[in-house]
Amino acid sequence: MASGKVSKREIVLALILVAAGIWYVWYLTGSGTAGSAAGAAGDALAAFDADDAPRVRMDLLAGVAEPYDQNGRDLFKYSKRPPTAAELEAERRRLEAERLAREAALKKQREARQNRPAVQRPAAPPRPSGPRAPRITFKYIGYLGPKDDRIAVFEQGEQLILARVGETVQNQFRVREIEYETVVMGYTDPRFEKLSETLNQSR
Repeated sequence: MASGKVSKREIVLALILVAAGIWYVWYLTGSGTAGSAAGAAGDALAAFDADDAPRVRMDLLAGVAEPYDQNGRDLFKYSKRPPTAAELEAERRRLEAERLAREAALKKQREARQNRPAVQRPAAPPRPSGPRAPRITFKYIGYLGPKDDRIAVFEQGEQLILARVGETVQNQFRVREIEYETVVMGYTDPRFEKLSETLNQSR
């Protein structure tokens, strides 16, 4: 082979050497960067104090959680909450029980009235047979004079009638006694001589 020519084998070897040189340079550069980063991270971890790390209270997490009551008071709502279905049903049952109790009480009262024996009213006294004494239509309004000589004063409409004991009034009645607030009247008809009527003083 002539000395001025390069063979294919030499070209291949040259390319391999160039590639090996490039890889070696890259390896040295990458290792230095990685080593620097690793060293910086190690220094930061060494400088970090373990006491400065936040701690989690595991004992609080293990406690029993307070159950949520949906019927309880909501501090963020000032309006009255609507009743639940259970509360509405309880109120309906209460009102129904009150209504049934009232109806039962009324029924018991009606039955008691129906079973009560009828009260027998006393029979009116029989009217006396024969003529009846005349009815007194005037009023006794007082008396005049001393105690031993009293004069009874009667009023018939706008008319005043004066009479002592023993005197007659309207020809049908006779004054028997004159008291402070009463007067006892009899009748002039012999058929009623045993009858008398007491008049109270009119106010």
